[in-house]
Formats: sequence, structure tokens, C-alpha cells
Amino acid sequence: MTERIHREIIGGHLMIIGGAEDKYNERRILKKFIQLAGGENAEILIVPVASDFPEFAADVYVQAFRKLGVANPRVLRATSRQDVFQSDAEALLDGVTGVFISGGDQMRLVSILGGTKFSQILRKMVTETNVVLAGTSAGAAGMSASMIVRGEASSHPHKNSVRLSPGLGFLKNIIIDQHFTERGRISRLITAVSYNPYNLGVGIDENTAIILDNEGILEVFGAGSVTIVDGSQITFNEIAEVSDNEAFSVCGVQLHILGDGLIYDYFGRHPLQPPNEFLLPDIE
Repeated sequence: MTERIHREIIGGHLMIIGGAEDKYNERRILKKFIQLAGGENAEILIVPVASDFPEFAADVYVQAFRKLGVANPRVLRATSRQDVFQSDAEALLDGVTGVFISGGDQMRLVSILGGTKFSQILRKMVTETNVVLAGTSAGAAGMSASMIVRGEASSHPHKNSVRLSPGLGFLKNIIIDQHFTERGRISRLITAVSYNPYNLGVGIDENTAIILDNEGILEVFGAGSVTIVDGSQITFNEIAEVSDNEAFSVCGVQLHILGDGLIYDYFGRHPLQPPNEFLLPDIE
């Protein structure tokens, strides 16, 4: 039996986007979000609090969702923690089938939302109902219990290449990194996983998403790829032994690169066999 300790508790779906998703043309990822949230019956709430300009971010997504058939998207209009406390969380979330968290700064997102009545109700909805929770860029990083908040790209993993902080906690043992290939973040994700190899590292490219369900299925959806760093089989790890700015050695890291349509079992920690259309024909 699969160990339940690392199972994420999801009632419906989580959609985690690597940032810079298409909001103006084909809008493939936003269309998928609406489809998962109920299609023409979707009731969408936009949460733009991570943004430096939350009103602008809200307007961008309101227009995008309206063009995709959502008549009246709701918005959590808040620029501070006090605003969230003063909002009517029950009314905002009542009947909602999809919640979309925008990009910006994940530290701002968590410091504004963490521990509020709004976040408590949202957590209950995510775990007990089929609501779809989506996050892009900072909204993606903030879903983890332990999130990456800072860290520059580097040519090799070193102890100080990443800074971790508590996130919103929807993903207990998965660390998300966004804008992944575009910003060369493989070294910092390996470092993040090396801090605690029990965590699964998932790096998501721009205009690309992962969709997670409650059966342990992670599906890649979008234009780029997803890089999975699994440290559970690490046999040697000296991150605790080196100085802060030193590189470190680590052995036994498993790496998977998955494109659009490929599937990973995040309970069992292994990719699943691609469907037949992805396989090359036999050459006689």
C-alpha cells in the first residue's frame, strides 16, 4: 500500500502554472482551468494579492475569463492583510468552483493570506470539495508547505543558492519552482531537494502547467516541459557539511523531463507509460 504520509489531500484538482501563461491569444491553459472548474457553469474567483499591482492583475484575468465565457468573475480585492480580514470570505467563496491565484511575490502572497479566515475556508474547500485551485508563478510557488522564496540561478548547486520559507501548504511534500528552463533554475531546485530529500522538486516552464488530482496523477499541460527532481533515492549528500557558499556533492538524484500530455505518479514517484501515440513505430 502506498504510504499515505506523503499523499496530498485534494478533493478536485490543483493546476500549477509556471508563469507567463497565454492570456491574450489561444489561452489554452486558462481554457483548461475553466473546463476543470465546470465549463459554462464555472464560478471563478481571482486572487491577485501577490502582485505589485493587484488591481491591474485582476483586470487582466477578469477580461481573459470573460472572453472565455465566464460572465462575472469575482475578485478578492485586497492590498493588505487587513483588507483580507475585512473581506467577506464566506460570500466570496460561496459557490465558487475555481480559484485562480496570480503571480507576483510569493512572500507577499503568503504573508497576506496565511492564517486568515479566507485561507482556512479555501483549504477546507480544496480538501473536501471538487473546487479547482490554480496558481501561476508566485501563485504556484506559494502552494507548497515549503516554498522557494529567493535564489539565483547558478552553474552548480551550492548551499546558499536557494532560500526556503513556509508556504500556504496545499502541497505537503512537493516544492515548486516556476519560470524554470527560461531562468536556468535546475541547480537551485536540486539544492532545495537536497535540504530534505523527502520533498519532490517540480520545475515548471512558462506557459506550462501541471494538473494534480486526488489519485496521485500529475499531468503536464502546455507549451513547455516539467522537470521533476526526486531525491528519495539519494545515497550521498554533503549539503550539511560544506560552508554556506560552497558547492556540494549529491549522488542518486533522479531526474525526469516531461512534455505536454505525459503523466507522473506523484504518490509512487515514477513516470507512467506514455500512451501509444507518443511511442515511435517499430523499425524493421
